[in-house]
Amino acid sequence: MTTHIINIGYHIEHVYKPIAEFGAKKVIIIYAKDNEDYLTEEDHKIIDDAVKKAEDLCNMLGIEHEKVKVNGIEFEKNVEIFREIIKKEEDNNIIVNLTGGRKITSFALLYASLYEFHKINKIVYVHDKRIIEFPKIAHPYNLTKFERKILASLNEGEKTITDLAKEFDVSLPAIIKYVNSLEQKKLVKTYKIGRKRIVNIV
Repeated sequence: MTTHIINIGYHIEHVYKPIAEFGAKKVIIIYAKDNEDYLTEEDHKIIDDAVKKAEDLCNMLGIEHEKVKVNGIEFEKNVEIFREIIKKEEDNNIIVNLTGGRKITSFALLYASLYEFHKINKIVYVHDKRIIEFPKIAHPYNLTKFERKILASLNEGEKTITDLAKEFDVSLPAIIKYVNSLEQKKLVKTYKIGRKRIVNIV
């Protein structure tokens, strides 16, 4: 049997088909509740009701389940949360259901699945009661969390090695190691002006 990680939003129509098709020993319900101006109390109530319906379905079917609430717009943080969820599962038979919930939360779940692809059996999207399977591939760069932070910083513009070391409060050798790794992956390029080594996103 398998573990389903399911993103839930305003409804749970996408939950039934993969569970019926592939079976389930456990369901992890992912849902986002953000304090954004455009989300009303009614929106939050609809999400709560959908999560409750998903729990009721699991209880009716005798499936172990747990809930994970996230702030949907915190993409980087959610990628790490979802990676940890995937890693802690004992088996490598996980089905990730990206259909429901906020798109940015589904994207974070997709990224986490690609990073931890060896633990994932299927990545699915349910369209009109039809299951569409995404290709299961390794993330092309398999970046560390710190490498992603460096790239996010460089999105603001080029910086020196010293700038990056100060920004992240780490030693120059540590920053050089990470920048060299990013350069080998062809994600950044560096050049020297005098004694300064400048880092740019490719």
